Amino acid sequence: MMKMIKNKYFIIGAIVVLLLLVISISMCGKKNGNETKTAKAHKGLMVVTITSNGTIRSNNEANLAAAGSGKVEKIFVDENQAVDKGQVLLELSSYGQAEKDYKRLAALGEKGYVTSQQVELAKEQWENTFIKAPFYGTIAKKFVESGEMLISGTPAFLLADLNDMIVETNIDETDIGNVKVGQAAEVSLDAYKNVKLTGRVLFISRSSLEVKEKGITYQVKVKFYPVSGVTLRLGMTCDVNVKVAEKNDVLMIPYTAIGEEEGRNYVFTVEKNMLKKKFIVTGLENYDNTEILSGLNENETVIENNTSKLKDGQKVKIK
Repeated sequence: MMKMIKNKYFIIGAIVVLLLLVISISMCGKKNGNETKTAKAHKGLMVVTITSNGTIRSNNEANLAAAGSGKVEKIFVDENQAVDKGQVLLELSSYGQAEKDYKRLAALGEKGYVTSQQVELAKEQWENTFIKAPFYGTIAKKFVESGEMLISGTPAFLLADLNDMIVETNIDETDIGNVKVGQAAEVSLDAYKNVKLTGRVLFISRSSLEVKEKGITYQVKVKFYPVSGVTLRLGMTCDVNVKVAEKNDVLMIPYTAIGEEEGRNYVFTVEKNMLKKKFIVTGLENYDNTEILSGLNENETVIENNTSKLKDGQKVKIK
């Protein structure tokens, strides 16, 4: 009697295990079925862009510093004030005496009592006591106040031409070879979500910038066209998309459909519910698709993912 009960429990347990196994296989099949995707090789326009982060700057800006050191006596401008080329922005406390010395020696020089070198030295010492604007622009930043000590070479102002704005961005060395002056670019501003600026590549640096976290990059400047009602400010952040290639009537498939074997690219096509492995030659590629130069025809169906797990001749069921 005890033996029959044990056999009964054994049979029930085996049935339960079998049911769980069937359910598990069924669920795995559904899961794999949901993950498997197909796509058709199709022709269309392919646009290849390089994307990077950028910053709004002026194409003509400079930190202005006095050549001499001393106490700041007078400041004639405020931030956001427009200034003309040659306008005096700041004077040091030694300005007055240096000016007198220069004028006195200049007068003596006209009479031949001092050399021209002495006059030039006095003029240089006088010019070291004030700061002039080297070009028309706006005082974007003021770094000193009256009464403070200013050390020679220390910036006192940031002067920028706000009528000549650009985007500065750093492009990775793996992409910089595809970037050319004159290429079209699109700028998306973080401050204006619905605004896109269009422009062109203005400048590509020949010298690299080494950033430890990001590797080697090169500075690129993009000149864009202004948009009415959009106030741009120095330092605004943005995304830059540089169009490096554009080609029409391109045969393409999703890049996820492509596998690699010993340096050769391949895809799996579906023919009469059976997989066929085909080696292909690729061309342009962007964030979504890859150009097919040979090995595949238009409207052929390819498996879009999990190519490394598939086999040539494997049967599939495409819904």
